[in-house]
Amino acid sequence: MAITGFVDWVATGVILSVCALALAVSALVSIARNDNVSGSAKAMWIVAILLFPIFGSVVYFGVRADW
Repeated sequence: MAITGFVDWVATGVILSVCALALAVSALVSIARNDNVSGSAKAMWIVAILLFPIFGSVVYFGVRADW
């Protein structure tokens, strides 16, 4: 029974990690394709997303209304 609980935690972690990775990659692609953002702003967003993948991506998509 203890093994089953551990497997559930690992599966949940894998699913959340894949979702965080997909969100971060989509935000990075959006930043790269956006011509309305200056170079320094792109650099700031990229650093924020690489340091805080979920939070940075959610904030980017919340702030940037033109995606």
